[in-house]
Amino acid sequence: MNFFKTQVIPRPINLITKLVLSFSFLATVAPVYASYESNFINDASLTGNVFFWNRDRERKNLDTHKYESNIRQSTFNSNLDFRSGFIADMFAIELGGYGAWEVSDGGKGHPNEIAFSGASSPYERNLEKNGKDVSGLSLYKALVNFKIDELFWIKAGYIQPSGQTLLAPHWSLLPGTYHGVEFGSTLDFDNAGALSMSYMWADKYKAPWYKRLYEFRQWGKGKKIDYLHSAGLKYDFKNNLVLEGAFGQAHNYMNQFFSKASYKMDVLENPLTMSYQFYGAKDQSHKGDNVYDGLAWLQAMTLGYQVGPVGFRLEGVAIKAEGKQGFFLQRMTPDYASSNGRLDIWWNSRSDFNANGEKAAFAEVTYDLGHLSHYLAGWKTGASYAYGWDAKPNSLAENQKYRLIESAYNLDLGYTVQNSWAKDTSFQLHYTKYNNHSNSIKSWEGGYGNIFQDERDIKFIVTLPFTVFNAKQK
Repeated sequence: MNFFKTQVIPRPINLITKLVLSFSFLATVAPVYASYESNFINDASLTGNVFFWNRDRERKNLDTHKYESNIRQSTFNSNLDFRSGFIADMFAIELGGYGAWEVSDGGKGHPNEIAFSGASSPYERNLEKNGKDVSGLSLYKALVNFKIDELFWIKAGYIQPSGQTLLAPHWSLLPGTYHGVEFGSTLDFDNAGALSMSYMWADKYKAPWYKRLYEFRQWGKGKKIDYLHSAGLKYDFKNNLVLEGAFGQAHNYMNQFFSKASYKMDVLENPLTMSYQFYGAKDQSHKGDNVYDGLAWLQAMTLGYQVGPVGFRLEGVAIKAEGKQGFFLQRMTPDYASSNGRLDIWWNSRSDFNANGEKAAFAEVTYDLGHLSHYLAGWKTGASYAYGWDAKPNSLAENQKYRLIESAYNLDLGYTVQNSWAKDTSFQLHYTKYNNHSNSIKSWEGGYGNIFQDERDIKFIVTLPFTVFNAKQK
């Protein structure tokens, strides 16, 4: 855009401008109410984090049968978040920005999703080649909050979803950003339970490794989608049973569905948590290529058990995603980083284990080393294994009878500072060895558009939180 034209052209006031003007008006009239005026500053906070991220990921090349560098990077990131107090206990603002300094960047894997992509959006051609990662700054949060006790709340601007809908951001070290509005309510029925409801609408998005917002599009970087919206609810029976449900739409393109039942109970005087989850997606009638043939779904069951310092997880998924894409996505827009959706399954095992027909299981054991000695307070370790089988190719593949197997094992070590000025600073080391059990299908090929070849991946992350000033205690 040329900012130096002398001609003045009237333009419609966008949502952010309206929010800023509205807040300016509120800030102007607020001093009239002396009992409320000071809350805006006295209850405000300015906090942030400094991150260091180091990653070394290698992927097998089937032509040479050797591992090649895919990502080899070191990056410093930092964010700064301002949250005001509420004027008249109803109005507040939040602002947040972050920056990335790409210290080193090697390998062919771009974007690396920690620094900023050199591309302006994920829709650019040859993204992995032309989107080499760069340093930079970006605004990721700028919103106005309004609330009436706990009965009603609304936020609008550059936002991250916080309600019960299907919309969710990507995460790197910080979340992605939607341009939109979200509102909701919580109704508490005392011993009978509590009902939480919300609705969200958005017309633009950016993953955290892009600097600017971009529009939604149909699969294959196709036709623009005007907006995404979703409504959801959660009922907490206050007896350890929670039921959730949500529905979402990409305008004139995709419908999505979600339901979840979770329950917590004591077994041998130790807490056992369990859940059943259903995620569904179905194309609407549109002119582009259908992503799925009929209803696609991912179903999951989870178990979690804690015995003193030892934690156990056992989870399983099954997928049906017939069609040209050939795998299930929780987001309503299929293209990479174009939006994101809620999925309460996260195995940190590189693969998504979401191919059509695939069944997958995950097991994890964690241990709090502080149980052995007070000298080890803050240290935790863990190991996990994921295995997926019966993965079918998409409907375009020549060999429809092929079934792929994939697996991964992970090792984790973490430490959180318990005291001193660096309290709550954390250090995390994560190693994954991923195995594609096919020795003939190259990454992303053979009808498996979301499966790659063998990898070795090691990540080291340091997180240092800091506070410039805190909200004063009432």
